Amino acid sequence: MVKLARRIRDREQLVKLFAYLVLGWGLVGVALQTGRSLLGSSPLEYTLVTHFYFTTQSNLLVVIMMFIFLFKKKRGSIFTSFAYITLINISMTGIIFHALLTPYMSHVSFLNHVLHTITPLLYVCFYFFVIKEHVLISKFWLSLLYPLLYMLAVYIIIEPLFGDMMERLFTTFEDPRYVYPFLSPRSYTTGVRGLILFNLGILAPLVALYSFLLCYLKSRFEKQLNGSN
Repeated sequence: MVKLARRIRDREQLVKLFAYLVLGWGLVGVALQTGRSLLGSSPLEYTLVTHFYFTTQSNLLVVIMMFIFLFKKKRGSIFTSFAYITLINISMTGIIFHALLTPYMSHVSFLNHVLHTITPLLYVCFYFFVIKEHVLISKFWLSLLYPLLYMLAVYIIIEPLFGDMMERLFTTFEDPRYVYPFLSPRSYTTGVRGLILFNLGILAPLVALYSFLLCYLKSRFEKQLNGSN
């Protein structure tokens, strides 16, 4: 893997080709997701609601990230943090989908494969093989900022302002007011206490551990890569 990364980084054309490949698939996923919403009933409402989902936002982050990489020459600490946050978001999107959702699905559509398989895999490879900048291990907690802000947005903006719309559009979903069932206090027998226990006591530590692991692996990978020069 180290040799492969060195070969890619030493060839600017390969780097650009790889970047455009990731960008292209990211755009395909976002375009298909948005197009599906626009072709349905209540297109504007469905399009808006689609962008409330973590999957859509994670794929959008990949698209934004690749535009920055390709067209912004000066990249500082913000770029480094943004690239790392995107890594955690998009890889979690893929892992959670395949581990927890696909066993209950009789068929996985092409769109789902783009959003949850192709783009996540491509970005993870791009992050490790191409992007040189990486956050310090001591700052692995940066990856928790986006999920925490997302949760706050659900309770402060999405549920109060768009909860009724979500219920009207997704009548077959379990408590769609909160986007995901695990974010709804009504999904727990102990209500808000169960919500806090699961999300902050179980889910957040798991995300933190996963983030630390990827941050550590990236740091070790770059050390090996630099040592191979």
